[in-house]
Amino acid sequence: MERGTKDSDSGSDKTKGAMNIEGYPVKGLSIAGHETCVMFPTLKLAFDIGRFPQQAISHDFLCISHAHMDHIGGLPMYVATRGLFSMKPPTIIVPKCIKKDVEQLFEVHRRMDQSELKHNLIGLDFGEEFYLRKDLKVRAFQTYHAIPSQGYVVYSIRQKLKQEYVGLSGNEIKTLKSSGVEITYTITAPEIAFTGDTTSDFIIDQNNTDVLRSRILVMEWRMRECMDTLIYL
Repeated sequence: MERGTKDSDSGSDKTKGAMNIEGYPVKGLSIAGHETCVMFPTLKLAFDIGRFPQQAISHDFLCISHAHMDHIGGLPMYVATRGLFSMKPPTIIVPKCIKKDVEQLFEVHRRMDQSELKHNLIGLDFGEEFYLRKDLKVRAFQTYHAIPSQGYVVYSIRQKLKQEYVGLSGNEIKTLKSSGVEITYTITAPEIAFTGDTTSDFIIDQNNTDVLRSRILVMEWRMRECMDTLIYL
């Protein structure tokens, strides 16, 4: 994968200063043991929340890889801040095995803060999917860490006209469609994969082939000689 380039377009505050990789603006930071949050502003999607960097507030969807504090610690603040600014409740995707614990976490904060902390909490197991929108879905895959963890693959979904109907006029295609003929087929392509913390074992997992086929693969990299390595995207 080629190194990304800085997006200098000042037309949008959400993408200003982002790194552009394969056509996707990417923002984020990863500080080993302290904070990880990777954001795709044009998709309104973030992976892990770290200590809740302020830029994450505009992302409607959040995928959590595991429950270590440097990846999930800012979750209540993320939800509370969106509520403070009257933004719609975010959709938060977590490993299914920690969903009840996350629900209890929010209940504790509701009692202490006396606020609603509105959000949609989704638990996914390996191989399960959730549609972010009609043309975009996310699927959980297994990763290998000290505690239960998972990564996510984001798929684009688009319809393409079947070859036998290519060249027909607009009216002919409209007539076929009105009569119930399936004139298109679905193309699903892995666009982005995020691993979170994991050993390299996820690479040889036969269920994770789409992870390696993704246009963008986001992994954390830690050098043993430099544990305080700071990586900004």
